Amino acid sequence: MKLIETKYFNRQIKKLEKIFKNTNKDYLTFSDNINIEPFSDLWNWFFKYRLWNSSIPSWKRWWYRIIIKTFNNKILPVFIYSKTIKENITEKEMLEWLKEITKELNK
Repeated sequence: MKLIETKYFNRQIKKLEKIFKNTNKDYLTFSDNINIEPFSDLWNWFFKYRLWNSSIPSWKRWWYRIIIKTFNNKILPVFIYSKTIKENITEKEMLEWLKEITKELNK
């Protein structure tokens, strides 16, 4: 599967890096292993991937969540967040994120 990255998603990585210094490095482990990692089905071809957050001390580990959308043998990272900042997401939020990304991809 091919990974499609967007400026919208990369801005999210940069925002998280202000809080968790290893965010980009942690994300690279995801992008390097995209074809072999399991995803949890969320809703309507949205999937969730749990990514280890190496910036938090080991006794207090939290995970990132990467929300992805799959289509035509492609993987589109839609949103990334930390459970320390945001507990859960809604379908409405997922659709809003997808709308932003669709605008970017259609330019």
